[in-house]
Amino acid sequence: MISHLEPTFTYGDYPTEPLASAVALDADTTEAEALALIQSAWAQVEAFTNRTFRPITAGKCIVKVASPMPFQWPRHPYPAGLSVEVLAGGSWVEHRETYIPDLGQVELEPFTTYRLTQQGTIAGNIPAPHVIEAVRNLATYQAIQGPVRREFKSQSTGDSGFSRENLMGLMYGSGAGALLASEVRS
Repeated sequence: MISHLEPTFTYGDYPTEPLASAVALDADTTEAEALALIQSAWAQVEAFTNRTFRPITAGKCIVKVASPMPFQWPRHPYPAGLSVEVLAGGSWVEHRETYIPDLGQVELEPFTTYRLTQQGTIAGNIPAPHVIEAVRNLATYQAIQGPVRREFKSQSTGDSGFSRENLMGLMYGSGAGALLASEVRS
């Protein structure tokens, strides 16, 4: 069981599709508002699917577990390598743990605070046409519905203020949930 998790990610640019002008035309809003909603929709889709569609230029997780367990890196695609450090005597000390890049897993021991840092930049998944359509539907739906989007934002810590559970109603109301069903990773 994870007793503490603090992920921090720095992302690159959003995908260039869907076009803000198309969403603005469909929702009768400004292009600037449509662009903001598209970017918000990308973040929501990433949280819902547990996949990243934009590059991650830097990533770090501080994690502590209560029992021996494999810890899975919180975003797919997983980094090719991780730097593992443990907190000892008030400073971070390099530590050796086995990391399996294909699974994004590292075996952690209990009662130790770890700092896992990705090595290099991770290219995001290339969004399939149905993912782009889901983002478009989601942005258009939120532009038309207006303030209702605030209901799906939670005040949690981490790299995103969204959780899959918070987004369920929004995803299914906009039709994006059905389009993203094949993309969801556990």
